[in-house]
Amino acid sequence: MEYKYVARDTGGRRVIGVIEAPNPKVVARELRSQGLYPLSVAPKRPGLTIPLPFLDRVPLKQVAIFTRQVAAMIGSGIPLPAALGTVAEQVKNKRLRQVLRDVKEMVEGGEKFSEALSKYPKVFDRLFISMVEAGEATGNLDVMLNRYFTYVEKVLALRRKVVTAMVYPTVVLVLAIGIVAFLLIKIVPTFTALFKEAGVELPALTLFIINLSTFLKTNFVYIFWGLVAFFALFRFSLRNENVRRVYDRVKLRMFIIGPLFRKVSVARFSRTLATMVKSGIPILDALDIIAKTSGNKVIEEAVLKARLEVARGESLSKTLKELGVFPSMVVEMMAAGEQTGALDEMMDKVADFFEDEVDAAVAALTSILEPLMLIFLGGFIGLIVIALYLPIFKMAATIK
Repeated sequence: MEYKYVARDTGGRRVIGVIEAPNPKVVARELRSQGLYPLSVAPKRPGLTIPLPFLDRVPLKQVAIFTRQVAAMIGSGIPLPAALGTVAEQVKNKRLRQVLRDVKEMVEGGEKFSEALSKYPKVFDRLFISMVEAGEATGNLDVMLNRYFTYVEKVLALRRKVVTAMVYPTVVLVLAIGIVAFLLIKIVPTFTALFKEAGVELPALTLFIINLSTFLKTNFVYIFWGLVAFFALFRFSLRNENVRRVYDRVKLRMFIIGPLFRKVSVARFSRTLATMVKSGIPILDALDIIAKTSGNKVIEEAVLKARLEVARGESLSKTLKELGVFPSMVVEMMAAGEQTGALDEMMDKVADFFEDEVDAAVAALTSILEPLMLIFLGGFIGLIVIALYLPIFKMAATIK
């Protein structure tokens, strides 16, 4: 359970924070071991006893909006605690509102902004905290916050493109499966009863459709819950690193959509690297953060291997070229950026290029999948219709 505490350090400064522990006594013991004297310890959410992770979720877009607002207020000369308090009252997300109130109290108590943010890793990612630290060190906090906002805008735009590419075919596929299931469960049995009364000999195609209809109607509940269990088990299995690695590798090599995922990964890597280098974050720290926020196990492992080689003195472009995960264009542009000292500008150009490539890939994917979905839907419905009408034609011929 999480407890919110107020304490004083050896210098008499007031310290506010959140700590996870089984009971308040453990919290007090932990604080004393850190050289803090606890003034008050209370459950952070007294009424919440059932863990509901989705209630604590803060969308990246909400964090970006908060970042832009705080940056604007700091740039106007408003002190950070006052800016945090003002923005907190305007935030619609309850979780983010409470977090900002806690962060404001910590900052007023003497903690650094970045240290207060780091206590909420599920809300603020490592990139954001690193950029805040860089802003505090250089005295350009508003610049860094605006830079992070620009970065998030690009990331969200990229994410929307991928969602757009996947939503349409998914909707069409679900609709097609629904129509086919309705025909098999509701329409085919009506014809089956008619054929039994007529006593006509059924063609092989018709028998196949009737047997499929009977199987689906009899086992529909089991099939439905079986699919639900399969997808739940699949999602759970992705927590295993080996499974995740295989899945991410297959995703990058999939027919048609594999190139799209690869371009998205390259664009995100390039944009993140450019943002962090531009913000003055050391390259080793930048690579570590990029690996953890890549969203793809294959990319993550490649970046971590590159980080080890860079720590030994090798250039980043040479290491990535040997790994063979990124396209040659990315490596060549990176090498040019390293030689000229303009790595951030080169990576920004690479990110812009691949984001445009994602646009083109999304358009191409939609144009390819649309006729494929229609052919699948029309073909299967046509097959059912033919199977049902073959015996009717046979009955009509017999009557003549």
